Amino acid sequence: MEAAVSRHRIRVLILAAVVALLGAGGTPAEARLSSGPIVDIQSAAGLAPDGSSITVQLLASCPERWTVVEAVVAVSQPQASGQASFPLTCIGSLRPISVRVPSAVGTFQLGEAQANASVLIQRGRTEQAQDAEVVDVQPAVFVDLADTARLESGGEAVLIDVTVACPVGANGQQSYVNVSQGQASGNGSYVPVCDGRPHTFTVRALAFQGAYQAGTAQALTFANVEHEGIGFSGVDESPIQIVLSPA
Repeated sequence: MEAAVSRHRIRVLILAAVVALLGAGGTPAEARLSSGPIVDIQSAAGLAPDGSSITVQLLASCPERWTVVEAVVAVSQPQASGQASFPLTCIGSLRPISVRVPSAVGTFQLGEAQANASVLIQRGRTEQAQDAEVVDVQPAVFVDLADTARLESGGEAVLIDVTVACPVGANGQQSYVNVSQGQASGNGSYVPVCDGRPHTFTVRALAFQGAYQAGTAQALTFANVEHEGIGFSGVDESPIQIVLSPA
């Protein structure tokens, strides 16, 4: 991993040197350092809860007025592999790009994966950039708050559904929902189940100040998981409607 970080730093330093050179009136021959495409795979990737895809983070660029012939990322683990193309416009500047790579064979897992990226461009002639990286595949956490919450106990609390999905191998941690409405605010808690499938929790947010009433409110949740001692969170925040519970 340290080698990958060093390689990235070298590329950034070269890029900075080229920019400085051009700003100082460097010659066309010297400017050729920046004439080709660049692709750099970042060291962390995200695993979809069901293992169907891995999202890889890239830095990529190509010089202005060139045409992209191909821009592709491939990811492999012993039991799964897949590849995906990604959009790249040649504007001459380095940009971050997220690429979702679906599995064509097998199911991806947490751990390490081999990632390879390639950019092929053309303008009369063709030029290519490639990068390879062993990436750390980390859990991505899906979380979705319901649009409505139900009023409870005369406004002392509301019940709201939260749907969460996280990959096999991650461990659910204490997670929280906050519901606020004017001067009223309250919290509830739940623990995600990480088995690759979505689970819906009905969370009771008890007001610690004020009282809830029917109408518009704001809800926020952090769905927390842990993998190999590192914490990860999925976040959702949205306006909701507090409604009266059925009689």
